[in-house]
Amino acid sequence: MTNLSITMDLKSITINHPLRSINYLTKDIGFPSNLEEQALLNYRKAHDQAWFMKIRFEQERGNALLESIALSDLDAEITELVAMLDWYSDKGALNKELPLVEVDIKLQIELRDCYLKIEAAHRNTVKFYDRIALREQEYNDIVDTYYRYDKPLDPLKFNVLDDVFEFSSDMNVDIESLSIDLEDFLSVLSSVYDLLEKYFVAYHELHKGYGETVHKMAALTKSAQVLRPFWEAHT
Repeated sequence: MTNLSITMDLKSITINHPLRSINYLTKDIGFPSNLEEQALLNYRKAHDQAWFMKIRFEQERGNALLESIALSDLDAEITELVAMLDWYSDKGALNKELPLVEVDIKLQIELRDCYLKIEAAHRNTVKFYDRIALREQEYNDIVDTYYRYDKPLDPLKFNVLDDVFEFSSDMNVDIESLSIDLEDFLSVLSSVYDLLEKYFVAYHELHKGYGETVHKMAALTKSAQVLRPFWEAHT
């Protein structure tokens, strides 16, 4: 939506963009050149691009945080199973020399249930990688698009309006007001890249956390093998 209002011999242009309001002045008389029209259109399109970048970075950071919460729940379950297995070990319940008939039936059920829970946690840990892989795919694309190579919108190398400023005397737009608006846009654009850095932090924490969970699950699976011979030898 574009609103026009007359101020002396200048006309105020306001574009209510979702990223930020674009505001500058133009001469009330005369017609802009094709060069000026295209430059201002490209300036508005740069806002579109920055907006979609902002949305994507926020969404992927949110996805990484949500997966970290789910991973934390899985990790807590594994920690509880580690403690459970340690408790049975401390009580001597995992003595393979003890005939099964001498083991209390309630304890037999508990040991079997513990083992089944560990197996389920192992499956869930492996299956969780599918979710990590989706986030990794998005991460690699974002890195390639916005970080590893030249930035598609670089606040330090933004040249969309360079011709307008260079040939300012031939322009219909008020250069001073446009310069102020551009300065604000570049500040907002820098904050969009700050969101990118926050996303990177969230993703790397998720990736690191999953690696730690896999390591913990592997150790638990190895420790839980003491339960398999116990059942195989006495059943």
